[in-house]
Amino acid sequence: MDNHWERFINGESVESEVTPAIYRSWQRSIGYHVDPKLTKQEILSAPLFNERKDAQEPLIRASAPVLPYIYNLLGNAEYTVLLGDKDGFIIEAMGDSPFMNKAQLVDLGPGAAWSEEIRGTNAIGTVLRNNAPLAVFSWEHFVRQNHFLACWAAPIQDSQGFPIGVLDISGNANIPFQKILTIAIMGASMIEKNLQLFELEGQLKFYQEGFKLATSLVQQGFLAINRDGIITGINPLGAALLGRSQENIVGQLAGDIFNSPKGWKLNAHSLDLHLKERSGEEISSHLTRVLNNEGQSLGAVGTLQVTNDISSTNTLWIGHSMPTKLILERASKVAATHSSVLIHGESGTGKEIIAQTIHQLSPRHEGPFVALNCASLPASLVESELFGYVDGAFTGARRGGKPGKFELANKGTIFLDEIGDMPLNVQVALLRVLQEKEVSRIGDTKALKIDVRVIAASHKNLSDLVTAERFRLDLLYRLKVVTLELPPLRDRPEDIRDLVPYFIRKACESLGRPILGIQEEVYTHLCSNPWPGNVRELENCIESMVALSEGSVLTVADLPDELHQAVAKPEPLLNQQNKHTILYALTQTKGKIAPAAKLLGIGRNTLYRKIKDLDIKL
Repeated sequence: MDNHWERFINGESVESEVTPAIYRSWQRSIGYHVDPKLTKQEILSAPLFNERKDAQEPLIRASAPVLPYIYNLLGNAEYTVLLGDKDGFIIEAMGDSPFMNKAQLVDLGPGAAWSEEIRGTNAIGTVLRNNAPLAVFSWEHFVRQNHFLACWAAPIQDSQGFPIGVLDISGNANIPFQKILTIAIMGASMIEKNLQLFELEGQLKFYQEGFKLATSLVQQGFLAINRDGIITGINPLGAALLGRSQENIVGQLAGDIFNSPKGWKLNAHSLDLHLKERSGEEISSHLTRVLNNEGQSLGAVGTLQVTNDISSTNTLWIGHSMPTKLILERASKVAATHSSVLIHGESGTGKEIIAQTIHQLSPRHEGPFVALNCASLPASLVESELFGYVDGAFTGARRGGKPGKFELANKGTIFLDEIGDMPLNVQVALLRVLQEKEVSRIGDTKALKIDVRVIAASHKNLSDLVTAERFRLDLLYRLKVVTLELPPLRDRPEDIRDLVPYFIRKACESLGRPILGIQEEVYTHLCSNPWPGNVRELENCIESMVALSEGSVLTVADLPDELHQAVAKPEPLLNQQNKHTILYALTQTKGKIAPAAKLLGIGRNTLYRKIKDLDIKL
């Protein structure tokens, strides 16, 4: 494939033969006047390098526990793990001497600049330019001397989604490279979470100062605050101490008055804080609890523990269970390809979420994501929605015509949900579009070339529909180049503890209510329910509980009637988790033991033993 690079450098067009993200980067490299035969580059002097490191102290501190973890996870001396800042300068590196010595020959080490403007196409610089994960393999590097490298990198983003750094994994181009991009994404996400934690710690310290002053004024009888954090009264001396008039204080949020960066609102279950009703010790203790609760609502988790949590990648899918990790790994792999994808799963499992995740991680992420539910439209309208129509194509057609979903999705991704409900005549037209890569509007004789990735989904077994002659076999083969089987919620019950707080916050924000807490006992009922409607049913349940709850904490009394049933004694958690994980792996490998063991990262004999111990029926 090296000839693609050679031909491009010699001025030939190879756009259709190279990944779009790489090709665009090559073009930018030409525009930057990068020499493809570049050899050595100047390294930052010690003073300038130290100055740059000092400026990146939070980023370096956040990555300190992550870099060695990622390196150990790779388990191979032929890699180096690098941390770059937002300008593409490498500020930290970890690896063993054999490969690092080789990497130093091309200045792949601390103090070197790897922005696109200086090095052309490379993982560090191109990821920062695109703000998206990317693998750059061998000849895809713009500079020839870097062709021995295989590199995988992911951006480290701030709370607004802007890149502030990059995590890169580099190795020899001849080594296996499965899952490494996922690991890079995971590492970047860990660093982001550490940065969020540091920011939270600073905010909480700021809150603490405001709480101290508010507590003091309440204790001395100068100030009264209600359960919503609104100041309901202050005496003249208290107002004087704050340097404001009473009129400018009463009715304000206490957080605004006491300089809290995001405002201060007490939990809804808090009682009014009046000196006459409580002792100073009680008030101080109460405010401390409020402070801790506020921290939890912002996502504080204490010191971040580094774990094998690949689900922490920046996706829309929520959860940390092994089935979640496996599906996200597979989605990440397929995202790097141009293949059509068929997603199968029960209703409510999150098929569109996985489709969006694939799109976001793909080279097409800058293009549109267009979704169409084939079951939601009358059969007579599906074709016009997909392919569009010209003016006067049929009675009722919009004047001037209308583009179809495929036109709208050009250079991006189209998601065809419930494709098993697509009429047979539309299936024929869709097959033609997939084969010819062009689309014609209804009533038009002209064809329009399109570049669209197709992701289809269904809760039905399409092979059964083929047998019943309700789905075309040739179309099925076109769509299922890669198949993703989504696990139902009952096969990943560990994720319920991640999903419930998310749905509570979502429902509360929609209803304009303070964020509610939840009793631990409620989880016992939620985790024992089979959830035939999957994640969608769980979300509806939580939304109903929030809407009808009259307190500040969701309790068992808020559960729907059908969940008030007796809760069966659960299996030990460890066995339950292992059983779900093994069953899901066996589902993915169609019951084959050796591939399932490889997927789980254990030996075949170990898997046989676990199957026997957990009484799993094959």
